[in-house]
Amino acid sequence: MKLFAWIVRIVVFVLLFVLALRNTAEASLQLFFNAVWHAPLILILFAAFALGAVAALASVAPGLMRQRMELARLRRAVANAGASTTAPSAASSTSPASAAPVARDAKSPYNVVGPKV
Repeated sequence: MKLFAWIVRIVVFVLLFVLALRNTAEASLQLFFNAVWHAPLILILFAAFALGAVAALASVAPGLMRQRMELARLRRAVANAGASTTAPSAASSTSPASAAPVARDAKSPYNVVGPKV
């Protein structure tokens, strides 16, 4: 599978490289306030692609940061919950009821929620 992925990457790179070589003609881009940018067509296409990638990253960044903050908050909550439950469980581990193993279904070695087969 890795070989296939590398073959696809190489083919895409070669196609884009040939596209760049064939589009070296001068092009003009009409900007705002009567500004004109004269550059090779492939450079203009690359600039448009780069601006699109930056815009996509900028639009995704707030949600990503929100998820990271939520993940950090949940990890702190789990760590606090784990720290608060370890102290009482050590004191109550002397009772024989809590030391008994939990009975599991003999057919399923996994704890799966669903209908019994």
